[in-house]
Amino acid sequence: MRFANYDIAKDFIIRTPQIDYSDSFDLAKLAGRMLRDPEKQRLGRDLVIRAKDALVSRRMDERTSEIWNELLVAAGLYPYVDPELLSPTGLLRYQYHKSDHLDDVFFHEEQLDVSMLLQQGRPVILSGPTSYGKSLLIENVVASRRYKNIVIIQPTLALLDETRKKLTKYREQYRLLVSTSQEPDGEKGNIFLFTGERVVEYDRFPKIDFFVIDEFYKLSMERGDDRAIILNQALYKLLKQTRQFYMLGPYIKGIPDTVKEKLGATWTRTDFATVAVDERMLSETGKKIKKALRKQRLFELLQSLQEPALVYTASPATCTELAIDYSKYIATIRKERPAVPMEIREMNDWIAQNVSQHWSMIEALNDGIGFHHGALPRHLGSSIVDAFNNRSIKVLFCTATLIEGVNTSAKHVILFDKKKGRDDIDFFDYKNISGRSGRMKKHYVGDVIRFENEPPQLEFEVDIPIISQENAPLEILLAIDQQEIQPALQNRLEHFQSLDSQLQEVLKKHSTVSIDGQLAIIQKLERAPEYYHTLLRWQSNFFLFDELAAVIELAWDHLAVAEDKKRVEPIGSLSARWLTSFAYGYNRFKSVAAMINDQVNSDFWRKKAPDYQTRVNHVAFSVLQISRNFFDYKLPKWLTVIEGLQAYVFNKYGLRPGNYTYFASQLENGFLDPNLAALREYDIPITAIRKLQSYLADYRTTEQNILNLRQLREVELVRRGLLPYEIRKLQAAF
Repeated sequence: MRFANYDIAKDFIIRTPQIDYSDSFDLAKLAGRMLRDPEKQRLGRDLVIRAKDALVSRRMDERTSEIWNELLVAAGLYPYVDPELLSPTGLLRYQYHKSDHLDDVFFHEEQLDVSMLLQQGRPVILSGPTSYGKSLLIENVVASRRYKNIVIIQPTLALLDETRKKLTKYREQYRLLVSTSQEPDGEKGNIFLFTGERVVEYDRFPKIDFFVIDEFYKLSMERGDDRAIILNQALYKLLKQTRQFYMLGPYIKGIPDTVKEKLGATWTRTDFATVAVDERMLSETGKKIKKALRKQRLFELLQSLQEPALVYTASPATCTELAIDYSKYIATIRKERPAVPMEIREMNDWIAQNVSQHWSMIEALNDGIGFHHGALPRHLGSSIVDAFNNRSIKVLFCTATLIEGVNTSAKHVILFDKKKGRDDIDFFDYKNISGRSGRMKKHYVGDVIRFENEPPQLEFEVDIPIISQENAPLEILLAIDQQEIQPALQNRLEHFQSLDSQLQEVLKKHSTVSIDGQLAIIQKLERAPEYYHTLLRWQSNFFLFDELAAVIELAWDHLAVAEDKKRVEPIGSLSARWLTSFAYGYNRFKSVAAMINDQVNSDFWRKKAPDYQTRVNHVAFSVLQISRNFFDYKLPKWLTVIEGLQAYVFNKYGLRPGNYTYFASQLENGFLDPNLAALREYDIPITAIRKLQSYLADYRTTEQNILNLRQLREVELVRRGLLPYEIRKLQAAF
């Protein structure tokens, strides 16, 4: 037999430009034998996917199409099957895998098994590869209309927005709630698209019938994610309402038996993939080579690729720098720039008016290069992903924020860095990143190119401390009903229970942040109440710089975690005074563009970056980074926590406490009323909302404002000064 094993067959398919009938037939025989062997099914499936790719690209003799089509059925890859080439038996199996609720959707073999469990009302925890299609099962549950009120928790706002777009088609049956300012519908169903934080904060849930937790591995405390505490609290809150759920995530070894038993869940771990992946490492790149040479290797590689490429980098600063430098590199070798697509021109018009006309992102986008990280405004980040999927952007530099679940159409994934922030990526991160290569029905075979050695393999087991209670921190234990806490853990609550009952309530109200940190702030205020009262007694939006600094310094010293204090290039190490300066300026200008313009012309930045172009790039990045990381949620949360703590102390001494509620709300909502600010969750730029403020009304609900926006014709939007980019985002939102 010519093809004795998988490796020989795989190598032949990769390297052979045209595969003739005889070779195709022999490959099919090998794939068929492997599919019948339980220990080799995964490899057999991989060969079938590669053959499908070769047939689609016309590299394989099409006379064998019918054979390979039957092998797709045998492999359970029904989404790839051509029903016109099936035998009657194959056609029957094919129709059996059709979704009962989604038009023209066929599940692969294992998807159908999980779908049936969910339709039976069984709780499911699923671990599978990126290309498994785990999120499709969420939409299938929604489309079935089995449940009236559903909560979907996802780790990032970008992923929630992507899910919202997919589920908009069900708005006649469900109200989609994306903001804590929204009210549920009393008649039709509701789908709450929330982060864990928003689930914990929201107090108007109706009876929840079903919930989803995407990337459920973030429940574990072992990966050092400070959001794990909040996500556990959200899970506990939802389990009080229903035991019907679907948790999904990648590459998990397992969960403790005690957790499975307490949840009553079906645990499914699978390696079923619908995309084949080739992995290679560039020669010399694993060695310690100079930064300039390493960058040169990357740029030469990108020039050689014909399909879209995603380049993973360790940090937003590196991501931005590489994109700008690659744009400069292209300028030195191209003969002429291709025509710039309309969606890029419109995006750049918005950037010029609302960030800076001199920001180098404009030039990069004109060259078909994008960068995506957590500092970008959300609507701009989603537009960049859309442009990449539409091929208006050919190369997209990114950080881990894009890796966590947002779907992209990348043939190639290049791992340029081996770090995630300051820490080395582990095998789990590596598989998550490499899993972004290829996409069902677009790129059957993905290509992963490494500049570093593959991390050592590891098996990651997810403990859920809110369930097991083992090693659960105090913040998690406080979320659990007293009678449910294991007797052996009761002693860990003794100190807390010895505190004044009123203080206990204050601390529990804000148990999503460090309890020890809150107690440290209380002690500090108790030692000098009169002194702190002069600094913390300010009301609403009327405060001096030093008064705001006093609040932020307390939060920075006692509530901030290590991630908050990480070094942010090009600023350097952040400090409480730095953050105060940015927050004070933001309150003064109420506009990111105005802040950027002010900072560009400041003495500090003139000295730090004498070159004007470099200065604009550094300032734009710094302002956007701090705005997204602190103003949208973190700083308003700290203000709220410290307001409660200082009120507790000052009331004891007969001193009038400060009130930061108004400023916290203004900061979090971009200086808009919450009902208007909620429109940002629909991927609408805040600049467009401000231009429409006279047409909208803050006393109307978000849903009423959405109805009004749907009625605006394009000519009216133009008359109100909206840019083409803003109009396109508004029209796409609803």
